[in-house]
Amino acid sequence: MRSFVRLAALAAAVATIGACGGGPAPERAEGEPPIEVIVDGLDRPTQFVPLDDGSFVVAQIAGDEADGTGEVVLVRPDGGREVLLDGLDVPTGVAVTPGAIWVAQATSLDRADWSGPGGSLGALESVETGLPNNGRSQGSLSVTPDGRVLFATTGTLLDGAPAPRSATLWSVPATDPQQEPTVVGVGAKNAYATAVDDGDLVVTEIGDARVPPPDLLVRFPLPSPGAGGAPVDLGWPACRPEGPCPGVVEPIARFAPGSTPTGVAADGDEVLVALFVEGRVVAVPSSGGAASTVVDGLQGPHSLAPSSDGGILVSEYGAGRIVRLPG
Repeated sequence: MRSFVRLAALAAAVATIGACGGGPAPERAEGEPPIEVIVDGLDRPTQFVPLDDGSFVVAQIAGDEADGTGEVVLVRPDGGREVLLDGLDVPTGVAVTPGAIWVAQATSLDRADWSGPGGSLGALESVETGLPNNGRSQGSLSVTPDGRVLFATTGTLLDGAPAPRSATLWSVPATDPQQEPTVVGVGAKNAYATAVDDGDLVVTEIGDARVPPPDLLVRFPLPSPGAGGAPVDLGWPACRPEGPCPGVVEPIARFAPGSTPTGVAADGDEVLVALFVEGRVVAVPSSGGAASTVVDGLQGPHSLAPSSDGGILVSEYGAGRIVRLPG
């Protein structure tokens, strides 16, 4: 597959499409290719989904995290906006499957029937409720090639051990959302972003802020539904930050403590990771190795998605926009 194009720095020039008001572009070296602003005027965007017609489904916090004012909005190709879902509690993840929108809130996974842009929208219904978390949020969502929605519950301790259902990666079939979810992996303190790449699951893991270990990028074969056997072990709390440990998946990359990897995209040759706090997108060889900077100076890069023309789209939480990195 095509490898993502590495860019050490990008230009100051910016092409803006859509509404105004997302803040200035990061400073770039003169003469380098531009960052293209695809969607502007968002309010703390987290995950987004590009649709085939050129529109976007975007989750955004839309205020302070504690306000419960999160939204999922539809941004049309002409820049028009429609609020699809509102009153959400820290919506960090959104996914679109045939006939439905899915959203990850602080303590729940929810879905609504949706027939697409311009079509009917049903009521938001809970798929999973009472999900444990790290006191703030869950992570993003992704959809497997065989139609499963992947989600995570972040880790919290109860009497010195992981609380029930916490620190776990799960999958649920999009066509049967009330089916009991399947455990894909355990020991994921703050698993945040996931991507499927050549049959493997790539997962970002944010370290425990109380004893800051490195943030991690982990890769392992995605189990098939009903395959049996023990779930994959990512090692928290017994094996993190120390390791290696027997039976625990070793990371393919480590990032500085507190770098906060919130987004991931993969193409078979390399994995791109958005480091939220560092303001960088980095590339890691798919088989593992050192990370190289693709672009820096971003304002809270949160989520990544491939664009139809071969580039990479990035949501900037701090700038309130989605930008395209030239490919």
